[in-house]
Amino acid sequence: MPLTFISANWQKALPALALIGIATWIALFRDTPTSTQSLFFALLVIYMLHQTEEHLWPGGFCQFTNAHVFKSGNDDWPVDIGGVALVNIGWVWLPVGAAALMPNTLYWIGLGWIGLTLVNAITHIVSSIRFRIYNPGLITSIVLFVPFTVWFLAIEYARGALSGADIGVTLLLGVVLHIPVAALFVVPFVRDKHRPLAR
Repeated sequence: MPLTFISANWQKALPALALIGIATWIALFRDTPTSTQSLFFALLVIYMLHQTEEHLWPGGFCQFTNAHVFKSGNDDWPVDIGGVALVNIGWVWLPVGAAALMPNTLYWIGLGWIGLTLVNAITHIVSSIRFRIYNPGLITSIVLFVPFTVWFLAIEYARGALSGADIGVTLLLGVVLHIPVAALFVVPFVRDKHRPLAR
């Protein structure tokens, strides 16, 4: 089935997609590298590099989360390949891509995902400190996510597009937008954990 194939194989396309994204960014935005559209497009490419670290090389994000966060004893539950594909394609690529295509109309969509990206980076860093172990996505969180999102907010603030209050709302959106993602995995985990064993 197509959806099953995509769920199992989407991450294999990430290096090629990231290279195509970089080449496209250079072709389209080399003369306007700090335009809002340019920055939203760059966020999509940067996310693909982050997803490569999480799910392809070295990979292991599902296994790490299931072992250390949920302690489920199952490498593919509750964070499974289907849920991960849904989150990374549907919850990241689609809204960020839409904001890159229509940066004025969907400015606050893009801004919300800037907040989500920064909060995502913080969760990677905090979990690594908490468990005292590398977690897939940590390097790109430190090297790409944090500098890029802070730079984006600084640029938008400097040119008057954002106020201090807007930045605060952006960070709040970053937290709120993580709630559906967490619920996708936490709800079935809690439900199944408390389900009576079949006799």
